[in-house]
This record gives sequence, structure tokens and C-alpha cells, in this order.
Amino acid sequence: IRLNTFNTDAEKESVISLQLMAGGPITVADQHNTIGDNLKFYQNEEMLALNTDRFVGKPLLRNVRDEKSQIWYGQMTNGDWVIGLFNREDSKQFRSVKFSDLGIEGKMKVRDLWKHADEGEADNLNVELEAHACKIVRLTKL
Repeated sequence: IRLNTFNTDAEKESVISLQLMAGGPITVADQHNTIGDNLKFYQNEEMLALNTDRFVGKPLLRNVRDEKSQIWYGQMTNGDWVIGLFNREDSKQFRSVKFSDLGIEGKMKVRDLWKHADEGEADNLNVELEAHACKIVRLTKL
């Protein structure tokens, strides 16, 4: 991944997130004179924990024309769930998912892995995403 080729921080987070959600590794391909301040995206320990855990998520639907294909999810070895909501579009978009649609019953603790912030308890996610942005959360039992 060469993050210096992406225009916004949201795009940089999305490309890293999708690679990790799909079970792939992250490799810095930027050069010393092009990396700028992008190293922080490669070094997000909460996101890299997915790779360490050998996490592999999948899209809610495989039809790329359906916006539900932009919702990814999977379970870590300790039982926690990870959900990724992506916006591949060139405009602001709304994404929503009920945890029960993913086989997750009841309310869960929600943590945003890019913001490093706990967001309380929920049984669904409803977010508005800027163009090419994402939201990645880790769900743990109450």
C-alpha cells in the first residue's frame, strides 16, 4: 500500500481497513521521501490486532452493486466481533446494520478502532460516512 497516492485521511483509513478486514497483511510501500505523516495509519495497533489474530471478515453481500457489500464483519478468536462500514461512493452516504442480521444477539460494547474510543452499548450501527470513508468497530459482550 502506498498511502501517499490517496487524497484524504478517510481514504487512507479505508484502504488499510479493507485489507485488514479481508485478512490481508499491511506493508509500507511508501518511500522515505514520500511517506510524510502517513506512518500513523500503518501503525494503528487496534487495527493491526486483526492481522495478529488472523482475523478474516467477509462482506454482508457479495454483489458489489448492492450497498450491503460495503458492510464487512467477522469474529475474532476471543469471540469479539469486528464490523466495517465502508463508503466506496464519491459522495456522503448512510450505512446501517442491525447486529442481529450478522448473527449477533443483544447489545454489545462498541469501540471505534480508528478513533480509539469507546462508544457505549448498541445493538446496531447507523453512520453517515464521507466519500471513501469507513468506520471500523470492535464489539465485545457486556
